[in-house]
Amino acid sequence: MELSERCRHLCGHIQTLTGVHAALLDLTAQRFSLPSFHTSCALQSGTDCNAYLTHLYGAYEAERWDGKYIYYCPRGLVFIATPPLQAGTPMECCVITGPFILSNDSTDPFEDLIRSPEPLDGIPRLTTAQARSLSELACAAISSLTQDLAPPDVDSGNQAAMLQMMYDLTEENAMRTYPIDNERRLQEHIRSGAKDAARELLNNLLTHIYYLAGNDQQIIKSRIRELLVLMSRAAIDGGADTNEILGLCCRYEQEVDSVDGIEALNRWIGAILHQFISLVFDLNDIKHQNVIFKTTAFIKEHLTDKLTLDQAAEQVFLSKSYFCRIIKDELGCTFTEYVNRLRVERSKTLLRSTGMPIAEIACAVGFDDQSYFTRIFKKQTGVAPGKYREQRITGTKKL
Repeated sequence: MELSERCRHLCGHIQTLTGVHAALLDLTAQRFSLPSFHTSCALQSGTDCNAYLTHLYGAYEAERWDGKYIYYCPRGLVFIATPPLQAGTPMECCVITGPFILSNDSTDPFEDLIRSPEPLDGIPRLTTAQARSLSELACAAISSLTQDLAPPDVDSGNQAAMLQMMYDLTEENAMRTYPIDNERRLQEHIRSGAKDAARELLNNLLTHIYYLAGNDQQIIKSRIRELLVLMSRAAIDGGADTNEILGLCCRYEQEVDSVDGIEALNRWIGAILHQFISLVFDLNDIKHQNVIFKTTAFIKEHLTDKLTLDQAAEQVFLSKSYFCRIIKDELGCTFTEYVNRLRVERSKTLLRSTGMPIAEIACAVGFDDQSYFTRIFKKQTGVAPGKYREQRITGTKKL
């Protein structure tokens, strides 16, 4: 039984056991081979959430973080990506478990960003601990599927075509000299997102490398590492996250030693090229939405703690400066202002639904003292906490 078929069976088991939907993302065909929860959702902004790109981002992040990744879709629902990974083999598919609603506090309502949403009845709620346990179990099950798989067969037809290309070019003077200008053009195509043109140039460069290196695998893999560095720098120039690309590049430079054969190398580095270009253009918006949702969940979970910018940036694996820029661009405020906004929203619930003294409410939502809480609350709502409670009780004003 091939790997994708095994993954499809596993999806059924996950769904039967947990009640959480499970789908299979086919990266080779660029589609779902098992139906996703929702292929397209109309967002308030009038744009659509492309399910393939959303979960492609999750698959890439799972590949980066040891085979599992918990992430949010643009709607605010949570998913888990667990791809079967084999060293030296491009990722071909990924199990997507979800959606579920992440909630450690039953009083926190789900803030659905969809104008005309598909009903959310039946979508389970999981705590943070439950979500992590589900991701660990799914990852362990997926890993077991790859343990007894034989190495993939080399496509002799494609290999012959590559050898024929090298033979045809032996008579050209250009073949005797490595085309360094094509490396610069490759970088330009990566920065501009021209995937087909970039792939064509990559094939040209690989053909020259194989021919000029003869059968010396050490030289070939050394030149492949150089191409990885060039491709990674171009992706960063194009706007991809620096830490993410450098981390992937470091991993791939080590992984190349386990890739054997021309055809396997072609498929492997071709998949990396596609990934780098996708990280530049297709997935930035999705990544930023995921950062915002994860930051919000982290703040709500630790609302009474002394939250710092460093702690929040670590939760989403970003540098402090880059994290600050995303918060400012996406929310129009600083991290501290956003924390205070969520604390005030929680305090409104307590003012409406409980008789707790205002000083206790201030402490319960993470403010150090009542006077500071009152000042922030009045700045955001226009009235003091006591006045807000009074107006809600009497129904004289709706806030």
